[in-house]
Amino acid sequence: MEIMKKFMKFCFVLALLLIIVGSVFYMLGRGRGGREDMDELLTDIGGDWVDLDNLLENKWEFGSVYDLEEATIFDSDHTIWNGSLDRELISQGSVEELILEVGGSMVKIEDSDDENIYIEGKNVGKMQAYVEGSTLYVKSVRPANLMDEIKNSEITLYLPEDCSLHLVDVSLGAGQLKMEDMEIANMKASIGAGQLLLEEMNIETLEVSLGAGELRAKDMTVYILSASIGAGNMDFEGAVNGSAEIGCSMGNVSMELEGDKQDFNYQLSCVAGNMEIDGDSYAGAAVERTIDNGADKSMEIDCSMGNVKVEF
Repeated sequence: MEIMKKFMKFCFVLALLLIIVGSVFYMLGRGRGGREDMDELLTDIGGDWVDLDNLLENKWEFGSVYDLEEATIFDSDHTIWNGSLDRELISQGSVEELILEVGGSMVKIEDSDDENIYIEGKNVGKMQAYVEGSTLYVKSVRPANLMDEIKNSEITLYLPEDCSLHLVDVSLGAGQLKMEDMEIANMKASIGAGQLLLEEMNIETLEVSLGAGELRAKDMTVYILSASIGAGNMDFEGAVNGSAEIGCSMGNVSMELEGDKQDFNYQLSCVAGNMEIDGDSYAGAAVERTIDNGADKSMEIDCSMGNVKVEF
């Protein structure tokens, strides 16, 4: 019975991969006449979790092209800027939460010269920033499908130096977000086809979802780490002081952690990928392993068809 369960899990992952590949061909050759039949077929196969329109148009941003006229992330009650923007005062004083939705630009967060919040932009498509209550909203989209165009579109957000955020919620399409030397209680990041760079960050809870995007985190201190990697890449260096939960479908995960391997208890599951924990390999088909070191910290890794490497 246990062997059959593992075999069925392997078949499920393989079926998911084939559905994704088939969806790509569907996107390339779909016509108006056959679309309804294809949608119905995929729903029959995959159930409600296969949202083809969302997968192709919102999540898998092939070329990362944004229709500015149809962009719905903006709030009509606040100013929307176009093109370039000199440093603009957003709020006097600090905030507790930051909600950031960006596609097609290079974004960085720096210290403000005073206690106020500012923003500036270069070659942005549409952008707005405003504060409601204790929450700062930053939104921007730009029609860019070439890397050179994305690199030439820059947004700089200036926060007070002593700003300690309770929540940071990031949605990043194509482009890049760079953050360093900050303390955050809770951070959530959904990276479609972009890149998230974190350095010298102290985060209590970090939750990351990578589609085809990338996370590069260096000199980190995290208490709880939760990461879901689709076809992206995650490089993490630093300390995990509580627990880590890693799910890797078809991407790559590399972690270099402080301490020793015995500092964690492990729950490991590998369907058809490669997994290595400090030199010990757990690769193969349908591998499951529980390792109890009597430790205070825990690590759970579920690797379907990707690669996971953890070093200490």
